[in-house]
Amino acid sequence: MPVRDADRFAAPAATGLTMLGNRGASGIDGIVSTALGAGSATADDLTLVTGDLAYYHDMNGLLALERCDVDATVVLVDNDGGGIFHMLPIEAFDPPFTAQFRTPHGLDFEPTGELYDLSFARVGGDDREGFRELYRESVASEGTQVIAVDSDAEASHRVREELAETVAERVAAIE
Repeated sequence: MPVRDADRFAAPAATGLTMLGNRGASGIDGIVSTALGAGSATADDLTLVTGDLAYYHDMNGLLALERCDVDATVVLVDNDGGGIFHMLPIEAFDPPFTAQFRTPHGLDFEPTGELYDLSFARVGGDDREGFRELYRESVASEGTQVIAVDSDAEASHRVREELAETVAERVAAIE
């Protein structure tokens, strides 16, 4: 959902900002590798915003950090798998929704810090100031940091539905 959320909710920026998106099979193939490859071609700060399934699917792409001499801030939205599937009608049917679509993994990604020689921090999804502080520190630091943001996929989807409903009501009121 991170690329979809940026597309739907990100405000225009007053400064130059380059956003890239990767569209492989289901949108998760090679997310980490693509970001680090793009980051190796510029001196600009690199922030990768990715979901937990995409991170898990391509975390060996983190091997490029040393090989390509890239520093990055990785914002890992960790909702224990498959938040995008809440957008499908199958959500109303559980089972099979949880086991076959949401695909909870129960993984702790903190060991990737040691495995790939990077810093790892975790913050609650409701702790916006804590996230902002970690993010500012990461961008100002050398090396790569992963900031895992704990999130609840179903609750996030409900917020998206409420926002869409509010926008639809306000647009209808204009007509």
